[in-house]
Amino acid sequence: MVAEEIGVSRETVSKWRRRFLADRLMGLADEPRPGRPRTVSDEQVAELIARTLETKPANATHWSTRSMAKQVGLSQSTVSRVWRAGSTGV
Repeated sequence: MVAEEIGVSRETVSKWRRRFLADRLMGLADEPRPGRPRTVSDEQVAELIARTLETKPANATHWSTRSMAKQVGLSQSTVSRVWRAGSTGV
């Protein structure tokens, strides 16, 4: 049985089968999730990463979360979160 092979419930397999039969490949796309929408775009994250890797602050050897946050216009916690995600390969 498919559910046992991939380690999910029969209900999960049934749900995805129904979605595929109804909408083909488009039915397999993620649906919007509940919760607060993202406030930081992919472009902002890309800019943060590029500046982190390609630049160095004046009068310092490396960026701090505070100095980078000020540079790119994001919060210190956002910079910290992006850096942590990058260091774990996520």
